[in-house]
Amino acid sequence: MKVSKVTVGAGALLLLAALATVLLQADAYVTEGPSPQYITSFPDEPDIDGILITVGIAVGRWFAGALPYPGLSAIINAIINAWEPKPEDDYWSHVHTQVEELCGTFINEHNIQQVEIYKNDLMSLLKQYERSQVDPDGSYPDKNTIADALSTSIITNRYLIEAAELPVSMGLHFMDISSVHIMVLKDAAESYTSEAGVSRWWVDLANELDHYSTYGRWLQGETIRWRDTNIECYFDEADQSCLDFEWTGIDCYDEYTIRDHVSNYEEDCDQVHPDSPEDGSCHRFCDLYQMEVNRGYCWLAEP
Repeated sequence: MKVSKVTVGAGALLLLAALATVLLQADAYVTEGPSPQYITSFPDEPDIDGILITVGIAVGRWFAGALPYPGLSAIINAIINAWEPKPEDDYWSHVHTQVEELCGTFINEHNIQQVEIYKNDLMSLLKQYERSQVDPDGSYPDKNTIADALSTSIITNRYLIEAAELPVSMGLHFMDISSVHIMVLKDAAESYTSEAGVSRWWVDLANELDHYSTYGRWLQGETIRWRDTNIECYFDEADQSCLDFEWTGIDCYDEYTIRDHVSNYEEDCDQVHPDSPEDGSCHRFCDLYQMEVNRGYCWLAEP
């Protein structure tokens, strides 16, 4: 019996194809909006539920002017409200569910827990930034100081995401933190730019966009490679002892088997042995499954 293994072509789980799109085009993850039964924010803030709208999506839409909330305070308060631990509508559990759907059991639980702990510190800095002023009266640090502290904190701690094992499972957390970082840098750059001069924050913004874009492209390639190696198709050709007697009119059967090690899905397809491989009824079995996987994750990079 002749057995060969065919690895299914790379899928379109472009988790970080969304980075430049979310941060620059700002509406990569288009959804219909949260259901009426699921409200996590106050009426005057965007709703960030961790299912339909993540922090990365909300910040992206804010950049694009696609949210009816013009003030920075509204988006910051919505992020803090979503991230604050609460017994109901738990942002972390919903994001974790999405990560499991993408990665199966291949999740870096330890680093995810560390990132969620770190986000408590990030919430504190965001609260300070929301209260800061460009020209304060001296009773509170100025926006420049808090922006520097927040940016330094993110750069210091992003190794939790970017240097982690199983980086694909850290993608949504990467989107959250990177989008917050870019949001603050952009606001600081605009706040300190005037007719008298252009803020140096624009240089920081350009540098960090370059960093996130570079890492995002790497993670996109890593995601494709990783997903590809976890979906396999095995081809089991009809036994030669049967093929030797095909001239008598008997049917000999080939078998294709798909094994998806992420979803633990397995499926077989049997076909009458064809004269040429492309004529077989199961010839596109693996490709069609891959297309179905791609459609299942199309929300990751839906324009």
